[in-house]
Amino acid sequence: MRDFTPRRMIQQQMYARERRGIFRSTEGYDTVARSNGLDPAFIKKTLHPFCIYDAPAELTARGEKNEALYPETMHLLHLESGDVVLGRSVYQAADFTGLRSAFFTHNYIIPAGYGSESANEYKSWLHAAFADGYDIENGTELPELAVLPVQAASAVKPSNRSLLALLNIGEKPFKQLLYAVMSAISGKKKIYVALDVPVAQLPDKAKQLLTVLYASLPNAYRKQLGFITYAKEPQSRKSVHLTFVEQGGLRQGDRSIEKDYTFDFASGRLMNVELDGTEQPFLDFAWDNLEQPERTDRFFHFAGQMLAGMEPERQTAAASYHQLCVMYRIEEGDETLYETHKTAVLRGLLEYLQPTGALHSKIRLNDLFLSRFDYEFDRVRQGIVPNAFIVDVFKDYYLIENSNIESKLVTYFIHALNHAVKQNEQETIDSVYAAIEGNPALGRAFFAKLMADSRLTSSLLIPFLEKKLEEAAGVKSMLELIAHWVSVQTRLFDYEPFHDLARRQLLSKLDRERYSIPGVSKALAQLRRLEEEAGLQIRKQPAHDYEDLYGELELAAYRAMLAELQLDKLTKEQLGQADFLSYKDRLQRWNGQLQDPRLKSAAFELLALYESLMLPEPASALFSRLSAAEIDRVQQAVRQILAGRLELADAPRIVLAFLHSSDLDSVDYEGLLSYLQRNAPNKEIVYQFLQWSEKHPDFIRPKGFVPAYSAAVIAYFKNHDRDAFKKRANRKQFFDKAGPTLAAVYKQAERELSSPFAKFFRRNRKATLITTIAGLGVIFLVSGIMLSFSGKDASNDEGAALPEVSPTAQAVVNEPETLVYAEETAASEGQEAATSLVFLFKNAASCALFAPSSISIEPPGVEAAEYTELKLMPDCGTEASDASPTPDPEATAGTTEPSTPATVQPTETPLADPEAAPKPEGYASRVAVDLGRQADIPADSIIRIGDDEYKLTTLQVIDK
Repeated sequence: MRDFTPRRMIQQQMYARERRGIFRSTEGYDTVARSNGLDPAFIKKTLHPFCIYDAPAELTARGEKNEALYPETMHLLHLESGDVVLGRSVYQAADFTGLRSAFFTHNYIIPAGYGSESANEYKSWLHAAFADGYDIENGTELPELAVLPVQAASAVKPSNRSLLALLNIGEKPFKQLLYAVMSAISGKKKIYVALDVPVAQLPDKAKQLLTVLYASLPNAYRKQLGFITYAKEPQSRKSVHLTFVEQGGLRQGDRSIEKDYTFDFASGRLMNVELDGTEQPFLDFAWDNLEQPERTDRFFHFAGQMLAGMEPERQTAAASYHQLCVMYRIEEGDETLYETHKTAVLRGLLEYLQPTGALHSKIRLNDLFLSRFDYEFDRVRQGIVPNAFIVDVFKDYYLIENSNIESKLVTYFIHALNHAVKQNEQETIDSVYAAIEGNPALGRAFFAKLMADSRLTSSLLIPFLEKKLEEAAGVKSMLELIAHWVSVQTRLFDYEPFHDLARRQLLSKLDRERYSIPGVSKALAQLRRLEEEAGLQIRKQPAHDYEDLYGELELAAYRAMLAELQLDKLTKEQLGQADFLSYKDRLQRWNGQLQDPRLKSAAFELLALYESLMLPEPASALFSRLSAAEIDRVQQAVRQILAGRLELADAPRIVLAFLHSSDLDSVDYEGLLSYLQRNAPNKEIVYQFLQWSEKHPDFIRPKGFVPAYSAAVIAYFKNHDRDAFKKRANRKQFFDKAGPTLAAVYKQAERELSSPFAKFFRRNRKATLITTIAGLGVIFLVSGIMLSFSGKDASNDEGAALPEVSPTAQAVVNEPETLVYAEETAASEGQEAATSLVFLFKNAASCALFAPSSISIEPPGVEAAEYTELKLMPDCGTEASDASPTPDPEATAGTTEPSTPATVQPTETPLADPEAAPKPEGYASRVAVDLGRQADIPADSIIRIGDDEYKLTTLQVIDK
């Protein structure tokens, strides 16, 4: 540090023991003189710590007074400011008093940028001339120097090898010492050296060794190396890397230096510098050129140029010089080194050429790299397959410089691929294709070269593209790859083998998805988008028929989907994703290109199904393209898709599903209502549909409902919903809100469901009224006669009671058409107990037709049980003699019981005698059904036969 502005003059400072000094007025050690350019703080903080001298132990031990025997100590250190402190301390036998020994230090402070900053400045540093003392009477100011004083050079200069030999330093120790110096400058370790020389000679021998080391060090190290030529003991000092100590100063086991580099040449003990097993090209080069400083300097100049613009750390990294040394020797013609270090050389060359402007500033390296490319090009033409890393290096160089190498690099890649394919070198194949994929410009040049030769296209391009498409995860990724490659090489749009490849791969991917409607729809949508994008790009380039490629892929996907189409497996959700069915223009084009009649049929069926379910108001016109059989298949698919999830909004679709395929103007009303009954989630949906139908032209005519529809509605209530009109909620919510047309049908259905008495009453209102009045009169007359007779015989005063009046038959309403009760036959010898169900019919014809194959019995709160091994024993009376077998007279013999009321009471009449079984009034026909085993059937159990349900009324037990 200096006063005020930096100067280009060398400053001086002298330090000694005197009566007074610059910074103290009493006797002692202090700066006694200085140049005016030095800052006092800098002197105290930086220079004073190096103004020190420890006399050798062996001389002080014997009280040596001869100053010439005491070694001087030179120190040199580079400050962070760039200044250099160069100084020397010498022993003085007596100070100004003449009573005690002392030392004197003289320092030069050489400013940064002094002189030419030559790489050989170290020579003047090592031969600088210093003062041996100073008389303070001459004042405290020292002159600033323009030139560093230097001692006269020795007339005889020994060679570097001879100097090392005199110091007993061979090849390995020298390499280890040079390595330690380079590592210490770039790291934190220190170096301590004890030479096998007398202590008085130590400073001179140290400077001779330093001369050899400086000559072998690259310039970046020379500018940072700090040293001390003599010290009594090892001591770590800032900015000092190398310290020479007297013999015996490096004590074994000294923990303060156990991690540092130590060279005790007197004892032969070298610590922490083993280099065995590692290649050190630069150290080899330095040793080999000890006597060729010109070659060494040429290499250092080369290395300096190559490291220019790189990170500062690279300039003091030993690895950099190992790399550059190899490159330098290859440049000189050593091809053996290239083969041995090929990876490191190519990577290193590329690394040095990557900084901006490096191609122009490092022409030698660029020329060296291109010479390596020519070398590798000749090898690959001879059939030698390059390693993958070589391909990567040349690809990376292309990113730096492509104008002069593109054509030759593409040719190199083609040769490499041809030989790699023949020799099955997959790693090289992958690396070449990866290089092409990673650079669009290189890819365009490469594909253009391949497509110019049909043999190369078939042998290299198509296999590569096939592999890439096969590796794609799905249809989306595969189509993106196709779009990428045709954008890289638009000529692929017109290349038929590529069309075939893309078509095969697309169908393969769709096959994995089983040609599902959603999968095909997404593929078609993506193809449509890619076609539009390609159209925008192609307008900027020469015309290519991109529509052919994407059109072929669309048609292929569409055809494949139709070939695998199964209407009965589709769902409404899948059809909802079939957006391609709304592309009218494309559908028309695709369908026009279908040659197979089966595919055309499937196309029309799919479109009809889609429109039936997706259009808000589908009409029968969508069936116009279909045959009767095709209409049936579509209708069946619609029914199947809507089953289980019916809503009123689906009413128009349901109607379409039940149009007669042979006559689209008529509807299968009975089938439609039966479908609703089976699949509607509740009966309310059916009632809502009936209300909706009142305003739909397929159900209504000017004079009311279509008669067939009215009949179907009435049949629905009679067969499936007999209790509909008995529920007040139904009337309030649906039936009372019906329009006049529907209300008339409801009224008719309700009449059809009424009891026989009610029907008779409605047909013969006057006769029924007269008969009722006459019957009441007869009852009152008979009652009066009986009362008169009973009054004559009475012996008490109690008044005669009126006879009990039983309700007439006309009072019973809504009697069921069929009664069911159970009979149980007890076990007897050779026969197990069994249970039978007895069905009583009002209508003999119904009895004759009653022949169930199975019966389901569901007790209250218990799961239903199925009975299939049935034995029927009918007794349908004379009215049904034509429909049922004539009973055996012997089997029917017996006494006929009087008529019983509607509620059947248990009787002991054997089951085998049907004439003896109870027959309530009006139920003359019966069928006994033996269940084949004994069953526990509680009262109120539900009996199901097909869609009909019966409620069990009475249990009858018969003991035989």
